[in-house]
Amino acid sequence: MGIIKIQIILEGEKNMDEMLSYLKNLTVLYVEDSEALREMTTMILELFFDKVIIGVDGEDGFNKFKENNIDIVIADINMPKLNGLELYHKINEINADIPLIILSAHNEQSYIDHGIKVGVEHYLFKPININKLNEIFLAIFQKSKVGV
Repeated sequence: MGIIKIQIILEGEKNMDEMLSYLKNLTVLYVEDSEALREMTTMILELFFDKVIIGVDGEDGFNKFKENNIDIVIADINMPKLNGLELYHKINEINADIPLIILSAHNEQSYIDHGIKVGVEHYLFKPININKLNEIFLAIFQKSKVGV
């Protein structure tokens, strides 16, 4: 029994190491209109990614998406100029394979319901829980491995 448990832990660590190596080579676009949240979350994202590109609102984020080779988008749901779901639609028109993580405050349930209807796969509530963020990154990594 102990050997099986150790093997599962070691396989989990191996998978985590593979995921972290995979993420380090990706470029993430982080779009957030709150400067304080942007600064704090950017520090967290830099633990996972070597290249973090910042957008200060939805329109700026979309422009940065078009100007750069982005692998993952993390965007606030409620922003000026383009909200997170509008940004999702615009990015989806260019490349439907880009993973998008929508950040939301708890009081934005109508946005979340709409996002689910249009196909947003990943939601994360603010303040960001690093364990939940890690789970989402693991899901994105696993999906990339199977090519789905």
